This record gives sequence, structure tokens and C-alpha cells, in this order.
Amino acid sequence: MIKKSSYLKVFSLMICVIVTFLAVISGNFFTRKVSLQIGQIARDTIYAPYQVENEMATRRKRELAEKGILPKYKADIKVQEKAIADIELLFEYTDSIQTTDVAERLDQSSLEVLRSRSPIGLYKDEYETLLSMRTQDLNYMKEECIHIAVKLFEEGIQTDDLNKVLEIKSMLEETKLSVTYQKVAEGILTTVIKPNVIFDEAATNEAKKLEREKVDPVFILQGETILEKGTRVTEEIYNILDKVGYLDTNKNTKYKHYLGISLLIVLILIFVLRYIKRSHGLKELQDKQVYLIMILYILSIGIIRMMLGRTFVYLPFAVAPIIIALLVDVDTALIINMILVVFAAIILKGDILFIVYFMITGILSILVVGNMQERKRTMKSALVIGVIQLSTYLALKLFIGADITINIIIEAGIAFVIGFISVVVVVGTLPLLEFAFGFVTPLQLLELTNPNQPVLKRLLLEATGTYYHSLLVANLAETAADAIGANPLMARVGGYYHDIGKIASSNYFKENQNLENPHDIMDPIKSCQVIISHVAHGLDLATQYNLPVYIKDMIKEHHGTSVMQYFYIKAKEQKGEFIKEDQFRYKGPKPRTKEAALIMLADVVEATVRSMQDKLGVELTIEQIVRKMVKQKLEEGQLDNCELYISDIDKIINSFSKMLKGMYHERIQYPERTDK
Repeated sequence: MIKKSSYLKVFSLMICVIVTFLAVISGNFFTRKVSLQIGQIARDTIYAPYQVENEMATRRKRELAEKGILPKYKADIKVQEKAIADIELLFEYTDSIQTTDVAERLDQSSLEVLRSRSPIGLYKDEYETLLSMRTQDLNYMKEECIHIAVKLFEEGIQTDDLNKVLEIKSMLEETKLSVTYQKVAEGILTTVIKPNVIFDEAATNEAKKLEREKVDPVFILQGETILEKGTRVTEEIYNILDKVGYLDTNKNTKYKHYLGISLLIVLILIFVLRYIKRSHGLKELQDKQVYLIMILYILSIGIIRMMLGRTFVYLPFAVAPIIIALLVDVDTALIINMILVVFAAIILKGDILFIVYFMITGILSILVVGNMQERKRTMKSALVIGVIQLSTYLALKLFIGADITINIIIEAGIAFVIGFISVVVVVGTLPLLEFAFGFVTPLQLLELTNPNQPVLKRLLLEATGTYYHSLLVANLAETAADAIGANPLMARVGGYYHDIGKIASSNYFKENQNLENPHDIMDPIKSCQVIISHVAHGLDLATQYNLPVYIKDMIKEHHGTSVMQYFYIKAKEQKGEFIKEDQFRYKGPKPRTKEAALIMLADVVEATVRSMQDKLGVELTIEQIVRKMVKQKLEEGQLDNCELYISDIDKIINSFSKMLKGMYHERIQYPERTDK
């Protein structure tokens, strides 16, 4: 008889096939094909299958926006500084020649000295006028020349704006200079006044670039008319039709595509199923894992289909494979990533760049995040994946010889952001998936081993002996789990938390007592009830601190339905036949997993060896005690409900014995010192 879960798996598989087929045939690969040439008259109206950019219209719009940008100019302050400096030097030289004997020492005339040293070229009569002027008049002329020059430079002088003679004359007429002196000042100013405002090509180009970027691309929306029936096919329309993949003369191509994609889907699914079934590298998948994979696959195909018309860097491709790597295993995630890449390339009509990009980034994302064992490493892993996607995109663009333009840099930045967000989304949804499907992840387990967990801190402070007993049990269980192929990390977590219920009455347990034992004066039945109650108290604390279900199961199962022999025998001696064994029995249930069974065995073995360590020797070895206690649990039937084999029992005994010999090895008896 076929199980109900088998029907669900078959149904889910059919849904995956149908969704994939529909996504492919509605994607870019199966767009409508028509036979048209530039200048030909359209026989039918053609609509856009998805949003597509009209590149020629966008280019025209941006060129028009550029034409509205006026040229940009910039002021050259050095021109003004040099002009002022030349004016000051001219008058300084003039004053120096007038007031010193420099001309006599040089054996030259004053005119010759001034003409040779002057930074400003003037006529002979203008130099003579300067040399004949009084110091007071010279200073006044210098100040007015500097004032007029500064004013003109501040207004700005362009290359084609050199005729400033009239403006200079007008400004000189407003001064107190005589007509003769005004002509000299005019000669000085017309010589030093030069263009200080020049064309700024870089600023102009930047302004044009910003104006181009402000222009939104011209899109033809999905369903919008590309070509009206009866109109002529222009170069612009032809390019759009070619871009959406409409230009084709073979009308039977799509039927061949349908048949081909159907066969491809079947072949890929057969390959995946056969690989999972036969591969020794993949563990047998549980039902919940199969359903999770199918759900993620369907969602991924749907998202891929929704990305039609978008650059592929926007596609959060790694999310599903990373989740599968964390919740199932890395090998399965790699297979799913490969399948998604193949179908995404078909749906979106991706090129070799598309395939290589997602193969590389998908595999590296799985390997990086799939081995992440702490949620606090989320940001680091997210940054790593973001850098991987950015670097891969740029590397592939360089490989095909593309120029690194601003658009490519922006797309590389988008690739980084998508990679970063993908990891954050995965880690953020893990708690929901853990709760919905009952998954146990290494991230969750490692967080629970943190000594700073509130309940573990309470155990250390309020039941110190139990805390260290729990550490020993965890070490024993983890080592044995590794030996038999169970989950070592889960066994360790179970060891840490199995006895947290002892916090409620820690002094009633031997490992927490100093000298007095309350049970010496208590009724055996009452003592038994106190001891058994640590299971119920443990479940209450587990609920209070929101511990996972599997920890609660280990708390309930670590004693199974064992009988508390010590108090049962004591009560039997005191009250005789009125005492029944069930009064001293734990409520159970018996361990149902390998990890829970290991916690039970490690708990009883560690406690027994610790209590009998003074009697250890040749006649009583640790291995004998371990074998006896494990055999006792087997004979009681406590291990009947878990998947332990006889070969596992021997491995467990050997592992426990080796660990305990290291813990309780024989010590050397040191002699006492007799010297004073």
C-alpha cells in the first residue's frame, strides 16, 4: 500500500514540473516570432511581451536635454594676481629710480633702467611721464589702477571680451587724474587686463552628464503597442522587435521548443532523483526536507519568471540554495543551484555570462554560508557574498572586453547589495523555517552551547555540581555520537540541558551536597517524588526559556521509564509488601532518538563511575562498569524505541570507557614531607 506521503511527493513533483514548463514557455525564449524588414509594412499589430527599453528614443531624449546646458566657465585667480603684482612692481621701480642713484650706478639713463625692469610694456612718453611724476601722484595712480583692475576682474573677462578700452576710459574719467596721467593709466590697464574667465570643459561635461542621468529611459511597457498594423517598420521599431526576440521566419520553432523543454525537464528530474537515490554523499532525505526543497524550487522559478526584462544582477538567486545548504545539506544545495541556473538561463534567455555568473556565485555562496555555524557571523558572511558577486560580475565584464563604465559599476554595486541582502534574508527566515518544519540547524545548536545562555548561567550558580556533571555527560555523548554517526552537536546540547530541572531543588541531589543529605531523614517515597520532579521542572524551565522541542524531548527521555532502585529498595525494607515498583518509576517516555539514548547512557554511566571511583582497580575497571550499566539499560528495554544497533552499542561502550579513563585515571600517591 502506497503511503500518503508518497502521493504528496508525487503531487509536489508534478507541480514543480508544471510550474517549470509554464515559466519557460512564457519566458523570453518563447517570445512570438515574425518575419519583418526595415521599410516593410506590418500586417499585424505587435505588442510588447514585457517591459523593454526604447534605446534610440532614450538617446534622443538625452541628447535634447544636453543641448539645454549652457557652457560652464571658471575664474583663473592667477591672472588677477599677476596683473596686480605687475602694477605694483612698475610703480615700485619708478619710485626706486626717482629716489635712488641706481641709474648712475648702472651708467644708464632713468628711462633705460625703467624700460628694462618694467613688467608692463609702455610707450617711451608714458615711461617719461611716470618718471616725472611726484611720489604722491604715483601712489594715487597706482591705487586707482589696482582698484579698476580688481573691479574688472571681479566682473569677469572672457576670451572674446577683450575690448575693455571704453570701460577703462570711463572709469579713469571718474578719478582725479589729469588727462595726461589718465592716458598713462589707460596704457597700464589695457596691457595687464587679460581674460580671467575660461571655458570649463570638465564642468560642462559633468553638467551634461548629470542632465543625461536625470532623463528616465523610455520604456515600452508590457502589453503596449510596438508596431501598429499597416505602419512602416522603422529602424527604431526593428531594433525593439529584435531586442524582444520577435524576429524569426520559422513558424514551427516554438513547437520544437515545447518538445525540447519537456524532454529537458524530464531528463533533469530523472538525473536528480537517481543521483539522490544512489549517491553515498547524500543522506536520505526526510519528508520535511523534500517538501522544503520543492517549495523553495517553486518560489525560485516564480521569482525568476517575474524578473523578465530586468538585469540579471537583480536576481536573488542564492537564497534558495543557501537555505537548502543550511537545512538539508551542501550537496543537495549544489544540485538545486545547478538546476535553477539551467532553467533560469532558458526562461530569461541568459547568455554564457549569465550562466557562469550564477554558477560561480551560487557555488561559492553555498560553500561560504552553508558552513556558517554562528548567527553572529551573518554580517561577515553577507559582506563576503556581496564581494564575491561584485568581483565575479566585474571579472566577467572585463573578460568579455567591456569598458568599466559608470553603469557597469552601478550594476556591480547592485550585485553586492543583492548578495548581502540574500544572506541577511536567509538567516532572518531560518527561525521561521526551523519552527515551521522542525529543523535543527548547527547555528541553533551552537547558540545553545554558549555558556552565557540564561538557564546555563543559572545552573552554574544554583546547582554547580549538576552543571559540571552536565558538561561531562555532554562530552561523553558527543564523542559517542561521532563514533556511531549520530549528531555530535545535538548530543552535546542535550547533555548541557538534560538536568536543568535540578535548579528547583539542587540540594536534594548528591553532586550539589556538601555534608548533609536531606534524604537521610526523609521518607523514601517523598525522596523519590523530589528526584523525579526534576524532569517536570526541567520541562517548565525549557518552556520558560523558549528552548527547542528536541531539548524538551531529551529532558523527558533521559531517564526513560527506569526505576529508582535506591529508594525503591529502601522503601521496601521499611514498609514491605505495600510498596509497588511503579511508585518509583520515571514517567518517560523512552528515548526515541540516538542522541537521547546517548544522553541516558552517558548520564547513568558518568554518575555510576563517579560514585565508585574509589573502588576502581584491577578487580573493578571502568570498562566493566560501563558495560554493566549499558547492558542493564538494554535488558530493561530502555533502548527499544531508538535506532541503535548492536554494533553501535560496542562503539558506545568503547567511547565511554576511553573518555572516562581519561577523567578518572589513577593518581600517584605522593609521600608526605617530614622536614620542618
